Amino acid sequence: MADFFRQQDEARGRTRVLVVLFSLSVLVVIGLTYLLHGVITMWGGKVWSPSLTLSAGVASAIIAAGSGLKMLQLSAGGSAVARDLGGRQVDPGTRDADERKLLNIVEEMAIASGVPVPQVWVMDNESGINAFAAGRTPSDAVVGVTRGCIRALNRDELQGVIAHEFSHILNGDMRLNLRLIGVVHGILAIALTGRGLIRVAAEMRGGGKNNPQLPILALGVALFVIGYAGVILGRIIKSAVSRQREFLADASAVQFTRNPHGIAGALMKIGGSMGSQLRNVRAEEASHMMFGNVFSRAASLFATHPPLPDRIRAILPEWDGKFVSLRPDEAPQESPPPPRPSRRPFPFPGAAMIAASPQEMVARIGMVSPADMANAAQLRADMPEELLGLLKEPAGAQAAVFGMLISCDHCHEAEALSQMVPPAMMANARQVAELAAPWHSSQAIALLDLAIPALRRLTPDEYHQFKAVLDALISIDQQVDLFEFMLQRMLRRHLDRWFHQSPPPRIRYRSFQQLVPQLEVVLTAVCGVGTRSPEAAAQAIAAGQHILSDHGVYLQLQSRPASLDEIDTALEQFDAATPLVKKQLLMACVAVARGDGDITSEEAELLRAISDSIGCPMPPLNAA
Repeated sequence: MADFFRQQDEARGRTRVLVVLFSLSVLVVIGLTYLLHGVITMWGGKVWSPSLTLSAGVASAIIAAGSGLKMLQLSAGGSAVARDLGGRQVDPGTRDADERKLLNIVEEMAIASGVPVPQVWVMDNESGINAFAAGRTPSDAVVGVTRGCIRALNRDELQGVIAHEFSHILNGDMRLNLRLIGVVHGILAIALTGRGLIRVAAEMRGGGKNNPQLPILALGVALFVIGYAGVILGRIIKSAVSRQREFLADASAVQFTRNPHGIAGALMKIGGSMGSQLRNVRAEEASHMMFGNVFSRAASLFATHPPLPDRIRAILPEWDGKFVSLRPDEAPQESPPPPRPSRRPFPFPGAAMIAASPQEMVARIGMVSPADMANAAQLRADMPEELLGLLKEPAGAQAAVFGMLISCDHCHEAEALSQMVPPAMMANARQVAELAAPWHSSQAIALLDLAIPALRRLTPDEYHQFKAVLDALISIDQQVDLFEFMLQRMLRRHLDRWFHQSPPPRIRYRSFQQLVPQLEVVLTAVCGVGTRSPEAAAQAIAAGQHILSDHGVYLQLQSRPASLDEIDTALEQFDAATPLVKKQLLMACVAVARGDGDITSEEAELLRAISDSIGCPMPPLNAA
């Protein structure tokens, strides 16, 4: 299976192809509109009129306006799609057993894959088995499921469905799916314009030779037909792209869970009595991002998913061809829940011996393994219940973040925080500080991932105040350490995008030759973590140089340590590089970090901050 970076690069290629295909369909619509206006002009006795050119411009403007308006509606990210489909955001403190099971699975999957926990939505009025992932980036992603999905599926089957949706999050499919909705809606605007003209003509009164009712009616009917012809063409393209991605997402789900019977069982129940149909009027618009077909029957050209038997046999070649039927009130057969570890505090060491090569370690990015899933389940299960309870509410999540930045050894930090937050929040922050004192970086990062959903529920003013306190707390000692840098950068990256303060970057760099100074800054920082002897530092640099020499890049590292501001600027520029450039950067970083044989907690923090900063989700690095 292709790695994360290859898939990201292929996603960019598919986007370019789609732009070409949809551009052709738009040109067809504009050309037909131009031809139609020409026929009407000749009908009036003229051979050519300047308004012919104007008609093409008007058609283009209508399509652009329709597409732009739809994309503006979707600018809120996945939550806009979930709301349009009749979804309800799941309360993190829910006592519903099905919803609690769903939240636990999503949280474990997010920790294992190294992305913030997405919002979780449930479509209460949908009894079929279906799900979706939507958003522009992992920072604003949501995962939505139908009520039938969480009622009819056991934990293994639901985990398979969620793993399928996380594949779409990790492989860059979500942003492409939103663009498909926008462009098809733009073409639909031509048809809607035609329908409006038909209504205008129907309401006109009077007769006579110069009455424009008939020409307006003819124009409206023609635009209506042309517009829907373009929409049909757009839907065919949209469905073809969706079918191609579903097989990959199914295979990724099996790879994530190592349990083909999980996702296959969900597909068998869809093929039995449950189905995957949606009743919402906007279901067709989002059909290409759903887990299963939203319509019971669709022509092969318009089918957004491969046939169920083909999907199941690709996962289970030995399948006997029988689907699973359930009564509406029949509860699923549950597999026994994983045992909750009883040992505390967390059992991870401060340094993990890494036997894998940089290539093998970077190949883990975007590709969750069963070991990552088991590790994530343990990280979450080992967290005290009182801490998990704090993370369900915005005030508690803020206290948890602040608590990781204060300690008994730096009383002035706690004193400063007590002047900036309410007493209850301060008490919770002290409690978290005591718990977090012995933690490895993987535990701290897991806590950040779990805190982000509650922090997204802040108002813009509350978020601005939260950032002000965070920045003041970090800068109080006039220096920023690596943990503070990692924490601040992760939170700002994901929450700034959620609150629309930082748009996703555009690709500007396509080779290392454009980013050599920035590369030297980042690798200098990685090499400078901890205490290395001159011999160990030389060995680490040689390991990084070995990775880069094939690309004609030779390192001249800075003699002085790179400042965190320099690192921050360099990472922002790497965030605008192509996926394959990012891959080589991370391979060089890992090679330098493990040049002396181990990856310390500090190095793990920096590697996670680097990978997260350039949009490459890295699973937790620890002894597992």
